Amino acid sequence: MSAASCFRNQNPGTVTVVLGAYDLRRRERRSRQTFSISSMSENRYDPQQNLNDLVLLQLDREANITSSVAILALPLQNAMVEAGTRCQVAGWGTRSSGGRLSRFPRFVNVTVTPEDQCRPNNVCTGVLARRAGICNVSAPRGGRRGLER
Repeated sequence: MSAASCFRNQNPGTVTVVLGAYDLRRRERRSRQTFSISSMSENRYDPQQNLNDLVLLQLDREANITSSVAILALPLQNAMVEAGTRCQVAGWGTRSSGGRLSRFPRFVNVTVTPEDQCRPNNVCTGVLARRAGICNVSAPRGGRRGLER
């Protein structure tokens, strides 16, 4: 699973998926696994409004589950995530639009915000004291869905 916006101007056939890595600039041969993408499943991503920014990636082969690669349990489809639920967002993204990818994964603990502080049909989170968070993962009509708990 990744952000659909990461593939907006990218040919998925040229992307390498990396699992089990910590430092993107080192080889980490014992823990790193690399894959190609065999297919992608988008959820009606709308880049103009930044809605449904989620894509499921099918890797070209099965990953090995190790101490560095694990399966993340997701909520059931259309499951409600209540305001106040604490979540963690992680990745090697950029700190600003067009910025360089982080060398190491970044983690931020966030809290799901009330619906009236969010765009319709989105799950919004925030760390108000740090002006951090995400507000672009959409859920189907009538439900709010979370990524990680």
